[in-house]
Amino acid sequence: MAAWFDALGPAVEAESRTDRYLAPASDALGVKLREGRIEAKRLDGPAGPLDAGRAGAPLETWTKWSFVLDADAAPGAGWVAVEKTRRQREHEAGEGTCRLELSEVTVDGDAWWSVCLEAEGPSAETRRRALESAAARWLGRPDAPALPADAAMGYPAWLRSLG
Repeated sequence: MAAWFDALGPAVEAESRTDRYLAPASDALGVKLREGRIEAKRLDGPAGPLDAGRAGAPLETWTKWSFVLDADAAPGAGWVAVEKTRRQREHEAGEGTCRLELSEVTVDGDAWWSVCLEAEGPSAETRRRALESAAARWLGRPDAPALPADAAMGYPAWLRSLG
């Protein structure tokens, strides 16, 4: 995964941190503690399929909220520590932007890779065009990793799969 990401362009500095996720009861809601903030993400629904090279996934739309925590707030039982080292690349397409994030994530000593495309723009169509353009650029390459649709999932579903 790292060799493929490195071949996409100039070196990108990695960022490391540990986030704490509330053990999810649903694949559609994620809650995490990150750098003095609590963030909640809700799955709004499917947005169609994405197919690019050897990668396929159902696209999803999420809504995110973020709140500052009191300085003395600390997680209790039921939180999962996820160590994350991530790197990002950015692709602009018209009024939209898409970020490719490659993360190595570790939970209880077990390491995993996470590949995410996240698009922003003023409309759903603008975001879709940016995402499709970025996917073709990065995932349509012959050296891109196989990312099968049945392995695609958000963090809440992934954490639930770990048991």
